[in-house]
Amino acid sequence: MQNYPQNNSLSRFNKILVVCPAGAVTGGPEALHQLVDHMNKLGLPSFITYLPFNEATTTPQAYKRYLTPVSRYEDVPRNMIIFPEVYPYLASKVKLAQPAIWWLSLENFLERRHIWPLHDKIRYIKRVIKGQRPLNGARSLTNMVHFSQTEHATAYLKSCGIDPVPLIDSINEDFLTDKNLNFIGNKEDVILYNPTKGRKTTDKLIQANPQWKFIPLHGLNRDQLTDKLSAAKLYIDFGHHPGRDRMPREAAMQGCCLITGILGSAGNDVDLPIPRKYKLDSSLPEFTSIFKALAQDVFSDFESHNQNFEKYRQYLKREPEIFRQQIANYFIKK
Repeated sequence: MQNYPQNNSLSRFNKILVVCPAGAVTGGPEALHQLVDHMNKLGLPSFITYLPFNEATTTPQAYKRYLTPVSRYEDVPRNMIIFPEVYPYLASKVKLAQPAIWWLSLENFLERRHIWPLHDKIRYIKRVIKGQRPLNGARSLTNMVHFSQTEHATAYLKSCGIDPVPLIDSINEDFLTDKNLNFIGNKEDVILYNPTKGRKTTDKLIQANPQWKFIPLHGLNRDQLTDKLSAAKLYIDFGHHPGRDRMPREAAMQGCCLITGILGSAGNDVDLPIPRKYKLDSSLPEFTSIFKALAQDVFSDFESHNQNFEKYRQYLKREPEIFRQQIANYFIKK
């Protein structure tokens, strides 16, 4: 891994600490490591600080490709400490440094699962009782800097009187090439899904369509995941889309067509800019039949449908540069 010199004279802060749970290897922690990596490559003094703060830990193997020096927690003047949105109670304890929250997931902060509104409210209140969420939501966090990964989160924050700084992320740049699009003609009539996302809706579709092969993506390493995505025509996601989820982006870059729901960040055309006909409302009585007709058409005329995602793929390729520019816009002194 190449070293890049840190230049404190460039930065608005002496040190930028990005808090991440130790040992976690999912989309959110990868985004946090990417943030530190991009900052360091821009010459900014940025570090990963692992939770729990008082325990020694090492960077997971999956993220050792990134330039992510590790620092202990330092709540001192002229530092900034960036927390993911699920740790507002830790951000509120910062006394001397500048606290900040990066909103990678609105639904996870609000404990919202889009199953039953009262159930979501009860989940949130339980977090409040445990001291893990503020009673008044983000309205209690106006003394902090807020970075927003999605238009979905930005709309919520603005409703709370907060004007966040835009800060998207990108998927692993190994996916952002056309090398996996050379096998479009060899793809199979297979539907891939993440079994942790929208499982009830997916189970309904599986039961209604025994003629098709549905394959869950779980327990796979990077190479195995790539093999699955590159061989299938369709990836579906009817989950609650708490942020700009990585799996749909990775699937698109592997040449899959997408069919999603309209919950969370999938409900707008900024966070998930794919043609509207591929976003289905799973609450409609005719949902199952609409899905069946669309999926059948994707299988029958895959090349035409796949072309409809080319604009989306070109946007995904630009995400790393957008990410770096947004970092520079805020953190580098003018």
